[in-house]
Amino acid sequence: MIAVAARQRGVAVLIAMLVVALGTVIAVDLMWNASLDQRRTASALAADQGLLYLQGAEAWAGEILRQDQVDSIDSDHLGESWAIELPPMPVDGGAISGRVEDLQGRFNLNNLVTPQGEEDQIARRQFERLLESLELDPTFAGVVVDWLDPDGDTGFPFGAEDAAYFSFDPPYRTSNTAITSSSELLAMSGFDLESYRVLAPYVTALPSGTNLNVNTAPAVLLASLSDDIDMARGAALIEERGGADFPDISTSFAGDVEPDVLRRIDGVSQYFLLTATVAIGTNQFTMYSVLQRDNSGIVRAIFRSLGVL
Repeated sequence: MIAVAARQRGVAVLIAMLVVALGTVIAVDLMWNASLDQRRTASALAADQGLLYLQGAEAWAGEILRQDQVDSIDSDHLGESWAIELPPMPVDGGAISGRVEDLQGRFNLNNLVTPQGEEDQIARRQFERLLESLELDPTFAGVVVDWLDPDGDTGFPFGAEDAAYFSFDPPYRTSNTAITSSSELLAMSGFDLESYRVLAPYVTALPSGTNLNVNTAPAVLLASLSDDIDMARGAALIEERGGADFPDISTSFAGDVEPDVLRRIDGVSQYFLLTATVAIGTNQFTMYSVLQRDNSGIVRAIFRSLGVL
C-alpha cells in the first residue's frame, strides 16, 4: 500500500509539473502575441501619423513655392527661400525635416525624344556630353533613346530594343514611352547600379520639352550645353551666378552655346522635388513628392513615392 501511495504521489507531482509547464507556455505565448499586437498597433499609428506629417510638409512646400511665384515671377535660383533645407523640427513624438530641389536644374531624360516620338539630336548630344563629364559611357544615350521612342527599330550603332532584353532573366520589353522616374535607367541594357548612383543627381524624368534652369544647374550640367564649355568654364559660370541668378542669361551664354541650345535654357522652373523625412519613435518614413507649379502659382503633387524614388 505504501508503494502504491508513493507511486500515486509521484504521478500527481508529475501531472502538476506538466500543468505548470503548460500554463507557463500558454502565458508566455499570450504575452508574446500581446506584445506583437501592441507593436503592430504602435507601428500602424506611427505610419498614419507620419503620413499626415508628410502631407503637411508637402503643403508647406507648396505654400513656399506659391509665395516665391508671387515674390519673383521671373527667376528661380538657389538663394531663394524654397532652396533652404528645413532642419529637423520637433513634432509630437518625433521630428521632421525636408528639402526642396529644382528638378529643372537637371537633365530631363524624356527630352531625348520629341513629343512626336522622334529622337532629339540636340538633347542627345547634351546627354552624351553629360555622360562623358561623369566618366560614363556616352553610347548609353542611344540605349535610352531606344527605350523612349515608340518604334521597335534598334538605333545604329548603340541602340537596344526588345531583342536586347529577351535574353534577360526574366525577359522583358522596352518601354517605348516616356518614363516617370529616372530609376528606370536601371532596367536599361548596359546600365548598372554604380553608374546610376553617379548619374542620378543630374537627371530627372519630366514631361518632354522642359527647359534647363541655368540658375540652379550645377557646373557639370552647364558644361553639357556645348563642346565649348569645359568644367573650368562651367565653374566660372557658377561663380558669375553667385548665390543668385544670371542677370541676363542670353548675354552670359550667347558666346558659348548655339542659338538652338540658347532657346532651351531658362531661369524659371515649374517642377520641384520635395524630400521629407519624419521620425516617430523607432519608425522613420521618407516621402519623395514631385511638385508642379503653374503660372498662377498653384502647386500640385504629380508624383509621390514613399521610401524609394
